[in-house]
Amino acid sequence: MDINDAVTEQIDAEYIEEAKDTVATLEIEVSKLRSEASSTAEAASTLLSESIKLQKLSHWANQPLIDLGVRRFIEYITDLDEPHVRQKDDIEAFVDVLRGILDGDIEKNTDQAEFVRSLPVRRPADLDDLQHLDIEILLVDPQRSSARIFTRELASCGYRVTTSQRSFEALELAVRIKPDMVIASAMLDDISGVELGCALAAMESTEAIPFAVLTSFNKNHATLKKLPPNACLLKKGDSFGDDIADALEKFGIT
Repeated sequence: MDINDAVTEQIDAEYIEEAKDTVATLEIEVSKLRSEASSTAEAASTLLSESIKLQKLSHWANQPLIDLGVRRFIEYITDLDEPHVRQKDDIEAFVDVLRGILDGDIEKNTDQAEFVRSLPVRRPADLDDLQHLDIEILLVDPQRSSARIFTRELASCGYRVTTSQRSFEALELAVRIKPDMVIASAMLDDISGVELGCALAAMESTEAIPFAVLTSFNKNHATLKKLPPNACLLKKGDSFGDDIADALEKFGIT
């Protein structure tokens, strides 16, 4: 073993040790949540902060499943102050999955697209009996507030949603999780939503993924001139629900 391999192995070992400590804290908070030993809001807050800590750790470690699992877990528990019984079950399932990855019970080479689709989906409180479709949508929006609004709308229709705020991260996620559709805001960061759509259309691994750009511009706006021919346009505002329904029908996503 050369020095580079030795350093990498040491870093991985340190990551695993720290990640296991964080997951142990999550397990304690889940127990508190179950026993109501602390307020649900307090437990949910601690779960979120510890999960964000674990996500930051995973950024520099080669743990793709942890990265995806924690990402979806954070999306699940954000703004979840008073989880009901079924949501508590889902939270425990998430933590069990993270533990399983770190302990080696879940193989590191597990297909990432299948793994994401196996994770629990947060159901709106008033639609708890909604049967979720096996449809994964990647939503790319740099604004957390608007991303949450669109995520809720998509989730209320039964779709699974993964979110990203950054264009190049979204490009990587599209390759890894193979979503059934990508929806990107026209205005992003290093590249625009239109450029992201072009990049996805240019790569063999993602060219077949339906793409829609989310914008307040009209279709003939100069910003949208280079939008891929098969892409859909989703208008921000009251028409979003109708636009997304039309886009899903166009692409045969039901």
